[in-house]
Order: sequence, then structure tokens, then C-alpha cells
Amino acid sequence: MSREQRRSAENAIWLCSTCSKVIDDSPDAFTVDGLHAWKRNAEIAASRDSKVTSDRVGSVIVELEALRLEILRFSYYWQSSDPVNEWPSKSSFEESTQKILKHSRSRIAAYEEQISPRVSDALGLVTVILGPDSAEVRNLASASEYAQTNYLSMVDCARALQKVKDALAMR
Repeated sequence: MSREQRRSAENAIWLCSTCSKVIDDSPDAFTVDGLHAWKRNAEIAASRDSKVTSDRVGSVIVELEALRLEILRFSYYWQSSDPVNEWPSKSSFEESTQKILKHSRSRIAAYEEQISPRVSDALGLVTVILGPDSAEVRNLASASEYAQTNYLSMVDCARALQKVKDALAMR
């Protein structure tokens, strides 16, 4: 490379002096293709980050907290009205089972209508901000898949939202 090519922006990869020395001293360990991939990934991350203002991140944190609290309220409401809590029941086993199943179906339907779309929207927002490879985003995606199934899964989803909020706050 000529001196001008070495100094051009196309060739630039911004590193601290320690890392640049390690790379320069180990040319076999750091290939041109590998360094170009690093640069490309850094530029993608910088582009993504530049599209999200700190005001927007702040409003997303507020939205996530509201959703987290809504999930916990939802879980508490449905758990407190669960027919399982009416034990021993004056109803027969079959009647009790039918009440429990009806309550469970109603809870799942209510979750799918009231909570699930908001969790999906939140997941989309935080994926844009933190990136799809973020551990917090992956954890929220996983927790949201099963959140409607039972109360513990709902609480897990609320915890995952808290971890996403913490990651955003540290951004």
C-alpha cells in the first residue's frame, strides 16, 4: 500500500494504541478479511446507535417499566382469582377441574390480547437499540415465548424486561 492508501479513511480502523500494536505485531493472527469484518461490524453498530437518541432510549425505558409492572399486575390478578386457591373445594373433582381449565384458557386469551402484543413491540424496539445478538434481547425473546403459560413464566418475562431496562440504562 502506498502511504496515502494506508492513511485513507477506507483503510482506517480506530483502535487504542495497545490493540493497534498487538495487531501490527501479529500480522498472521489478524487477517485483512478479519479486520475488514471488524470494521464493517463497528460501522453497522455505529450507524444503528446514531439513529437512537438518548431521549428515545429514555422513553423506551419508561415504556418497558410500564409493561413490566403491567405483567406483574396481570399475573397477580389472575393468580389471586385462580380456582386452584379454593381448596378444599365444595365442588366435585370434575367441576373443580373444569373451573381451573376455564380460568386457564381465559387467562391465556387475556394475556394474548392485552400483554403479548406489547411485549412483541417492546422486543422489536430493544432489538433495534441493543441489537439482535444482545444477551438481554435473546433472554427477553425466550422468556416472552412462554410467558402466557403460567405465573412463573410471566414473572420471568418481567425479570427479562428489567434486565433489558438495565442494559439500556447503561448504554
